[in-house]
Amino acid sequence: MTQLKGAALRAFIAVDIDRPELVNKLKELELELESTRVRMKLVEPENFHVTLRFLGEIPDSAVSDIRSGVLPKLRFKPFTLKLSGVGAFPSPSSARVIWVGIVQGFDELKSIRDQLDKLLRDTGIKYESDEEFTPHITIARFKERSNPEVAKFILEHSSYEVGEMVVNAVRLKKSILTPRGPIYETIAEARVG
Repeated sequence: MTQLKGAALRAFIAVDIDRPELVNKLKELELELESTRVRMKLVEPENFHVTLRFLGEIPDSAVSDIRSGVLPKLRFKPFTLKLSGVGAFPSPSSARVIWVGIVQGFDELKSIRDQLDKLLRDTGIKYESDEEFTPHITIARFKERSNPEVAKFILEHSSYEVGEMVVNAVRLKKSILTPRGPIYETIAEARVG
């Protein structure tokens, strides 16, 4: 297995939500959520994405392995991703993370995730956890337990329609943590279509 030696970076593999109409709808949703006046950290519009695999801290050599031995071997056709509905982890009544769900494209995302996990194992790259795959787009995080206003917001937006986009790229992203929030940078991608 690849071990941490020398320079390391925090990384994940994701599908970016970068279609302008979707980004605008997600920003509108954030503005509504902000009106609850609960202390939260909103996700910056350029950071909207669906995480396929969080890798954690990986060495530079793993980046090279992912670039040459993982991403080029991914097999998928362009598919439609439809975003709809607002939910929360762990639950609406004690929300720590507010997210928008995926109502179309789940099977395709799951297939890509399964391929990634196999390719990463075959390449000897460790990744952080083996949690159940629940694709979503995080829009806000709370430092403290949420209140009834947030639970009400989630209930009122449980079928909120964001829109759809065609997915034709999966990206390896670098996450740089800063006091103002993370900065994500694409360092490699697999593209189809």
